[in-house]
Amino acid sequence: MSKISYLLIMGFVYNLGIHAQENAVRTLSPSLRECYENKYLLERDNRLPHTLNTFIAILRKIENSKGLNMDLRSLSVAILHRFRQDGIRQNPSVVSQDGISPYAPTGHEFFRHAKTLRFIQGNAILFPNNSISDIERCTLHFMLSSSINILKRDDEETVCRFANSAYRNIRSINRNDADNSKTNIEDVETLSPEEIETITNKKDSTENAIDPNSLYPELPPNHPDRGRMFDLSQLSKCPVENGVIKTLWGSISGGSILAGIAAAVQPENILLRDVLKNEILQTTYSSDMTLDNKWIATLAGDLAEVALIQGPIGDTLQVGVNGDWNSTAMPRWYFLNANKKLQFTTAEIRGDLDGLILANEVKSWYSKIPNLRLSQVVDMYYSAQGLFNSTIRACNRRSLFRYVAPNSTLSAQAYRASLVLSENLARATLQAPIIEKFAVNAANELSTYIPSSMNQDLSCQETDRLFDQTTVSVDLTIILDTNWPFASLQPILAYILEHIDINEFNSNFTIINGYDGNIMINNTNTILNFYSFNSSHYNNITRGLNLSKSIKILKTLEYNKLNRERSEVIGGKASNVVLIMPYNAQLLQSDKEYCLEQLKYMRQEMPDTIVLILTYGSKDTWVNIVENSTSDLFAIGLGDNRDALAPLDKLISRIKQIPKRLINTQCGANYVPLGSSNSFVDYVQPNKINFYRLHPNYFFSHETIARVKILGSGWAPIRVCTSRNLLHVNATEANLAASCMLINSNEHSVSVSCGDATFIHECQSLYLSVTANSSDTSYQCTDQSKCRYPHMIKYTISYENLVCTSSVNNIAINPIILMIVVIYCLLSNNRSY
Repeated sequence: MSKISYLLIMGFVYNLGIHAQENAVRTLSPSLRECYENKYLLERDNRLPHTLNTFIAILRKIENSKGLNMDLRSLSVAILHRFRQDGIRQNPSVVSQDGISPYAPTGHEFFRHAKTLRFIQGNAILFPNNSISDIERCTLHFMLSSSINILKRDDEETVCRFANSAYRNIRSINRNDADNSKTNIEDVETLSPEEIETITNKKDSTENAIDPNSLYPELPPNHPDRGRMFDLSQLSKCPVENGVIKTLWGSISGGSILAGIAAAVQPENILLRDVLKNEILQTTYSSDMTLDNKWIATLAGDLAEVALIQGPIGDTLQVGVNGDWNSTAMPRWYFLNANKKLQFTTAEIRGDLDGLILANEVKSWYSKIPNLRLSQVVDMYYSAQGLFNSTIRACNRRSLFRYVAPNSTLSAQAYRASLVLSENLARATLQAPIIEKFAVNAANELSTYIPSSMNQDLSCQETDRLFDQTTVSVDLTIILDTNWPFASLQPILAYILEHIDINEFNSNFTIINGYDGNIMINNTNTILNFYSFNSSHYNNITRGLNLSKSIKILKTLEYNKLNRERSEVIGGKASNVVLIMPYNAQLLQSDKEYCLEQLKYMRQEMPDTIVLILTYGSKDTWVNIVENSTSDLFAIGLGDNRDALAPLDKLISRIKQIPKRLINTQCGANYVPLGSSNSFVDYVQPNKINFYRLHPNYFFSHETIARVKILGSGWAPIRVCTSRNLLHVNATEANLAASCMLINSNEHSVSVSCGDATFIHECQSLYLSVTANSSDTSYQCTDQSKCRYPHMIKYTISYENLVCTSSVNNIAINPIILMIVVIYCLLSNNRSY
């Protein structure tokens, strides 16, 4: 080997080592500086809300980036090393300038994080940095990185509501730039909880003692410890916790989830003698004592913080501090309801426990399904269905705790993690038996807290009630009265979109300006595009609602959609729903008559398009616009808390009841047959149901009998049911009367006609459902563009003898009756002569 080649290889290895551990060094990671140096990105209200759907959507966007060649192991490790850095705090005594940043990972959370990164080997060199935008990168960083802003903020009289209150208040990072003495720090921790504990718990006998530090010169302005010198009367009543994600099953620490998964696919048992520097600790304990990296990454790591920081103070150890979000629909600020003993918050407990549960499961699934995706793991675990079975899911975490973390193992791992972290976290000289005592006490506290104090989280029984078996699949077009105030509109739209499965596998949406018909958000299947539409965009559009013009434009869009589906030979598609959202608009009588005429025409020519209205205030103006005012007209007030948004649940339930469309690809918008009726492939998730409708426009004929055929793939059995009445999970009578057949690799054929009906509106649609049994599992769904989950089951729906007919004025007459009518007319004419 030449000298030059050797130097190149050594340089590569050196750089690899640096990049692998850049987030484990006690300086702000270079790759994260954009999130702190760019004031727009640092402002929390400019970033994306911390919802589970946002998190999963960002993961999917990364996974779908062009040219990505990373599996579950490499991607989870890369994201952990690229985006997570715990304990970042701001030193308010330091002014940001070239080469100097007041932000650094000096909080107590950093040390466990640094050890975790060293014990989960890997790097982020191959991570596709441009696969997501800067706002998405910084949102992901703040979702994964733990810290607590403990100091008082100027807005606390407005925002400090404790648990079970939802509220929102816009804040600015520039509010107190001119006065650093107020220490109004927005996004990161500025004083670690253990420092507060140490200072506020001084004994009376030492209150008047001379502080030895006063004998030494003052620290320079940019010294890290300078950030610890504050007036303790300025503690926040509601500290802000970072690194938290809102889920239906309680708020979770995002970094712990990712670390647990990464540790599962990159496992390591660390020999304590290899990592402990203290000679006494090395010689006192068994040389083969090990620490599992999945434990220090989850429960044991946080218990070590409790043991080492709270233990020496002498008080009872405490775990679990609850909090609440600023908004139900747009959660960006997570406020804690206490300002002491914050080493192990309730969000961290949930995150650690979920991370440990997933760590125990993911490794075996990863070996069975090599193309298993990180987004799929998170998506399945935080769902009603669970990670390949209904036992491994977030609603069941309290029951799983005793199985994944028996107290003996929990205590042992907490003790070993405490030994590893004692050099950095201990605020006193602690002997090993004392460390063990504190660790065991902390583990006991956790074992008591989880069963007794986390029983308000959504149970599995309640989860199953809220999430029925219906697969949501909707193409939603929103016509918006742009007089809506953005602050009131945004949470309403967010709540709707968050509950209808906006993603590449299920639903998509379009938002249209109801005044001029311009597209505000073009057809998209990612929630990220909605959250990127901010008040600045909204303030630049024209205001009002011109319903006549909107419906005219809507007709054009629907015509184009039908023609596009014909040209792309699409035989089945998501349900087609139009949601009109008036705010304070009034309809003139002439406009009302025009709208009614056009909507009637649309129902004849585009019968699969369902029009719903959601209005602010009174519904009276819009009663005659919808086909059924009882089921299709809804009202909403203003507000972004749970009670204010609750009326939207009825709207969402109505959307879910609208079945997917079975389409004759011959017809298009003009209903002139062209080409053939193409089949289409679809997938169903175990224990879920796909509902479909075939409208009479496609089989209204007395000359032929139409057939719909369902062919199983052989992956697993599926249950096919048909009816001439609407099928959905709550349609008990229709479901009981439906005709059902179990198929696997065979085909089931259904004949459908209009019988003796004369007009189309006298003929009922054909309704079809496809269900997969949860106990029959197959992992053959490998097409990542089609398969939301690996165990989905494929089937094909095809057609025979479909027709193209429209308009209620079209009639279908039996040929014999037609001949009798013609003869009668001829005879009548002859008699007249």
